[in-house]
Amino acid sequence: MADNGRLIFDQVQIGKGLRPIAQHGYIVIERGVLTLLGTDQRPIDSAPMNAIQAAPVRFTRGQTVALTMNGTKYNVAPGWGGHAGQLVLPGDTRQVKSAAEYILKLVQAH
Repeated sequence: MADNGRLIFDQVQIGKGLRPIAQHGYIVIERGVLTLLGTDQRPIDSAPMNAIQAAPVRFTRGQTVALTMNGTKYNVAPGWGGHAGQLVLPGDTRQVKSAAEYILKLVQAH
């Protein structure tokens, strides 16, 4: 969702490797800076877009993006937090994949 030049992705699963950090986190992009926020909306990490490395996580079929920020690698899956406790059938994840692809393109464009 865009708000006054701010782009916000909510319901983001954020993790370091296999360790989850936030189930219902946020990614906020504003003025060329990407910020990861936890479920409680407290900052996890922040960096200028041109200083972030991004790549798709292959075994998730493009639904998760690996972001390296300030030397730390995070796995982010936008949209997955909203599926907690629910059965997600194959083919029901289009919005998740498109959000992940959009984040990847935004970071790579800088």
